[in-house]
Amino acid sequence: MLDLRRLRYFVTVAEELHFGRAAVRLNIAQPPLTRHVAALETELGIRLFERSTRAVKLTPEGALFLERARSVLHAAGEAQATARKLAQGMTGRIAIGYTSSIPMSDAFAQIVRNAGRALPEVELTFREVASANQHRQIVEGALDIGFGWSAASAHEDGVRSLVIAREPLVAAVPGGSAHARKKSLDFAELRDESFLVLPPGYGSALTAALDSLCAQSGVEPRIGPTASQTATLISLVAAERGVAIVPAFTMALRRSGVTYVPLSGAPVLDQTVSWIEPFTSTCVQRFVELAQPVARRSNRS
Repeated sequence: MLDLRRLRYFVTVAEELHFGRAAVRLNIAQPPLTRHVAALETELGIRLFERSTRAVKLTPEGALFLERARSVLHAAGEAQATARKLAQGMTGRIAIGYTSSIPMSDAFAQIVRNAGRALPEVELTFREVASANQHRQIVEGALDIGFGWSAASAHEDGVRSLVIAREPLVAAVPGGSAHARKKSLDFAELRDESFLVLPPGYGSALTAALDSLCAQSGVEPRIGPTASQTATLISLVAAERGVAIVPAFTMALRRSGVTYVPLSGAPVLDQTVSWIEPFTSTCVQRFVELAQPVARRSNRS
């Protein structure tokens, strides 16, 4: 394998066409420089320079090799720069999982925006994954980061979470219903409604919260159509197929025929960002650091 130092020496001599000036540029003595260039010629089996007492010039083979040597040194420099960025967490790839409702939250948007500004060369990939499945996928390495709800499941070994927002639940009801005219609702007032929920087995914290509300209020829930997207549930509310219990930030999803009504005494869900330690990469560590100011603001509110 070619010695990159010798390639650099060769290129410098080729640019100066003078061993003395090249030695000054390289900050080495001339005799070692001459020996390294001669050793490179021996290794390659070609003469790179024509030398005389008056001048040094490239041989035809040396001129052709100069182009290749410069390309190799440039590639090595780029590889070194990339390695430095990787070590600093400035480049790489982060696989992010999120539940269907999370992209509507301000905390999610703020953290992703901050990452885009602070880590412009880090590739972020996004995939919808229920909270209950995020921790398993983080442990298995399929995900680096998970945005979900803390109530969905217990943490696996090594998985850590940070609360980035606390979100109250509201009822999304058809705009023409009697419920829509109220300033707030007791959950028990919805006992005769059909509930629009995510599919069974999805592992949703919202479904778990609905089950808890039903148990506390003595409501036997009647389950209506199911859908895997929060936006679809809201459309089904507009179609008067039932009501949906959703995070308050869903109110940003304006839909004709839908009214959002606060629920009295409804639980507040912790919105979290999760990862595994040790960190899978420095850029994942940087991402988590960018989430911490958002979490601190949430804890103060």
